[in-house]
Amino acid sequence: MNSKFLKKYAGLHCCAILIAVTTSAAGQAGKLDNTFGNGGIATQQTTVIRTSNFYAVGAVAMQSDGKIVVVGGVPGNNDFTVPAVLRFLTNGSLDKTFAVNGVFVPPNTFGSYAAVAIQSDGKILLGTSAGGPNAEVDRLTTAGLLDSSFGSGGRVTFKLSALLGMALQPDGRILAGVHSIIGGQSQVARLLSSGSRDSSFGTNGFAVPPGGAGPMEVLGNGDILVFGGLISRLASSGAIDTTFGVNGQLLAQTSGHASAADGDILVAGTLSSNPAVPSSGLAAFSYLSVGIGDPTFGKNGGALTAFPGFPTVGAVGMGLESTGDIVELGTVSNTTASVFGLVRFTSLGQLDTSFGTGGVVTTSFGNNATTNAAAIAIQTDDKIVVAGTVTTPALHGEFNTALVIARYLAK
Repeated sequence: MNSKFLKKYAGLHCCAILIAVTTSAAGQAGKLDNTFGNGGIATQQTTVIRTSNFYAVGAVAMQSDGKIVVVGGVPGNNDFTVPAVLRFLTNGSLDKTFAVNGVFVPPNTFGSYAAVAIQSDGKILLGTSAGGPNAEVDRLTTAGLLDSSFGSGGRVTFKLSALLGMALQPDGRILAGVHSIIGGQSQVARLLSSGSRDSSFGTNGFAVPPGGAGPMEVLGNGDILVFGGLISRLASSGAIDTTFGVNGQLLAQTSGHASAADGDILVAGTLSSNPAVPSSGLAAFSYLSVGIGDPTFGKNGGALTAFPGFPTVGAVGMGLESTGDIVELGTVSNTTASVFGLVRFTSLGQLDTSFGTGGVVTTSFGNNATTNAAAIAIQTDDKIVVAGTVTTPALHGEFNTALVIARYLAK
């Protein structure tokens, strides 16, 4: 297959629970990987009984040794969710050598982690999405402890701000998209590897993308794509690249998640798959590096597929395999169930019918469980790792969720 797009791309007691799983897949590609977890599924659920036990998943990343880092939130005291990092071995079991029995929870914080990036030395960068009036970027050692050489005790704080996105540059500098709660301005900040602000970036360490801050991708030439309300491109200096799109910004046909390689752009989202009836599907659009649609991709620059029996689809993210194939993740649902939904397109935007059943895979968790897909990562062998949450039987008559990781074969 064409390789136009190269792969580019993070004291609590938990116990595994068994959940009935059904996956629709005809061939090997798209099948659950039986060498992972229990039949391709790994789950974690707290045994502490509180009014409601909530898990949240913000992002997932692969370490160079194949271990899986999942960030988000776990049940804390007083029914609050607290930020957490969980690391899993390649077989799906919790890595008990990491932090405390495989789970890191920062002190004196509530909310959840929304972003993760793995440095070349194995240290783990984290971005908080909530937990009070401040956004934070934390760094952990490979052992799962706050890295005291970073910021103040392992943390950098942006006061009265919310974190919108985070990315790691090849030279170790860190990009953080932050939104001021008071002024309402969205900016991209750049930090040195020590956590100090990089005053050479933008104005005093901050740049203002014309399309707003959000998730980011660093291109091979050092330019920075920012996916806010619009897609913007910044030079490595933080200056707006006005050669991109219209005055440095691009209005994409669909919102959602994106990835970039060699300057070309892929955007994932949700579109109507049947205008005659209320039905949606997962969509992918391709743009050339100058910020215009790629007419060689799919149909008029886009690809779209529906999920039979599931008229409601919500895009979550995408990953690129080494072949250039595009795997997109969403939560798909009908009136009785919500499930993980995956679709694979070729690098030219054609549905890959060798994947799952006619190009799509759905994974349910039985007992009418409410499932929420949240994040996707691609291993070096192209296996697909998906993380999310699923409702579980409550231990006390209230609402419980469990963290779920599924791994699928690529071929």
